[in-house]
Amino acid sequence: MAKRRKKLWELEDQFHCSLVGTCLDLAELRRFGKKVGISSEVLANDYRLHTVFVGIVGEKSGAARVLGKHLDRKYRQQIRSLTDCEDEAALRMAWKVAVDAGDVAGTYWALLTHPETTEGIKYKVYGEVHMLSHLSGASVRVNMERMRQLRRRVRELDDELQVQRRENLRVVDDKNRELQRLHTSLSEMKKQMSVMRQQLARWEEGKVMESVCQGDEAHMSRLQARLERAEAEAKKWQTLAESWWEQREEQLCLVEQAVKERDALEHQLEQLLAPDCDHCSNAASCDRNLDLCNRRILFVGGRNRQCAHFRALVEKGNGCFLHHDGGLEESGHRLAALLNRADAVLCPLDCISHDAVNRIKRDCKRYGKPLKLLPQASLAAFSQGLQEVAGG
Repeated sequence: MAKRRKKLWELEDQFHCSLVGTCLDLAELRRFGKKVGISSEVLANDYRLHTVFVGIVGEKSGAARVLGKHLDRKYRQQIRSLTDCEDEAALRMAWKVAVDAGDVAGTYWALLTHPETTEGIKYKVYGEVHMLSHLSGASVRVNMERMRQLRRRVRELDDELQVQRRENLRVVDDKNRELQRLHTSLSEMKKQMSVMRQQLARWEEGKVMESVCQGDEAHMSRLQARLERAEAEAKKWQTLAESWWEQREEQLCLVEQAVKERDALEHQLEQLLAPDCDHCSNAASCDRNLDLCNRRILFVGGRNRQCAHFRALVEKGNGCFLHHDGGLEESGHRLAALLNRADAVLCPLDCISHDAVNRIKRDCKRYGKPLKLLPQASLAAFSQGLQEVAGG
């Protein structure tokens, strides 16, 4: 007779706690708790809810049967993957592969209930799951502290961005008002010039030429000089208006650049603040993080104190960070070696010499490396550059 898989209530008592904590999340426990009539007071307390279900899975009851069927459905893929394991060596190898892939919960359930699982295997995986829970708790505490720090930094950056946005809008409004005033003045000057041209045309047609020829040549000269001065003044105002218009366009470009950098930084901070989704059922299809696909990012120039932050962003995005100071202290031979290893190069224009920039452009073209020139050595500009590299 073929051996059958163990039922949930047939497992030894010492496995119940780790099984409930590893294979069932709190949302599932609350959903099943409501079905079996657990009080709202217990449902609101995570520890008490966990304790109640540890007791339930050890009893051969209707609730235990429902939970067992739910676990079989939830982890049917892992159960199928262990079907061909017929001895202890195969089960140990399957467990190692699952741990390396991060698929602990489903394989833990499939292995504990497998008909060929021995006591040695069960206690081995039980010990590893127990230690993983300790490591996970320590990691959660570190992540929570980091999250608090990032949230404070987000608020600070948001305040700074609001101040900068208000200042940019004020500058643009001032330029718009000045430009409007110049356009109004220019329109008035054009009207005056039109009137003067009409008067001059009448003079040239001879309608009043006779009276001028009879003794008012000086008046004609004064009118001609006035017309020339008006045309010169109109040209000056026209030039000034064009200059203000160019300045307005530059300000709008600066505002647009600041908004792009703000959006890139906010996107990166949202990724850093995102919760750990590795055990989420949608983890395989979720595109929540920047993914550099193990590319090596070379950053040339900038300030040394920023490199730790830039390195953290690259490694968070599944990349490798390389740095060269552009020639201040490091040699050009090392830069050539780094360029040969890099998959993409980022270079800020405000913290590097012109000679170094020209050399980077030349060497990147020679080695066929993508080059992103950043407007400044800031976290926002670097984040936006990484987004462009990842998108490319």
